[in-house]
Amino acid sequence: MSFNNIRSKTQTQNGFTIVELLIVVVVIAILAAITIVSYNGITSRANASAAKTTAVSVQKKAELYASDGPTGQYPMTASNLTSAATNTPYYLSGVKFTVNPNTNPLSTEGKDTVKFVTCGIGATTAQPTSISALASATGNIISYYNFLAGSGVEIISVGQISGTTNGYTIGCPVS
Repeated sequence: MSFNNIRSKTQTQNGFTIVELLIVVVVIAILAAITIVSYNGITSRANASAAKTTAVSVQKKAELYASDGPTGQYPMTASNLTSAATNTPYYLSGVKFTVNPNTNPLSTEGKDTVKFVTCGIGATTAQPTSISALASATGNIISYYNFLAGSGVEIISVGQISGTTNGYTIGCPVS
């Protein structure tokens, strides 16, 4: 008996080849890529849903303000909702409003940020040019960032935001 035969019978070679290791690495990379893509989609949908929920809650509080509020009209500013007494049905908390009312919400401002615009009848029969020119509020426009599309805004309106009433033009001023 030779030494080669003794060695092969008593000692076996264990381990993976380089090809087997590469196959495992490629499979892990494919699974990781699928997971990352799925996670990003889930995150975008969750943010979009949360942003819409925030805007809808502002819409509902504006409706409550119009029906139960002190003026019997839609709120003139967002502070009508946020500074109300906490025991009123139209009290709103946990919502941020855009710093500049002339710009739309951005993704960096978060899913709890909305733009609040008041529409109403101006002091004259023409389209009102500013919120101070509004004699009464007939509705509001609430805008929120569209996280699913990755750009732009979605708009929810409440009340009457355009048209005419009693010869007066209803409009939404930009400032």
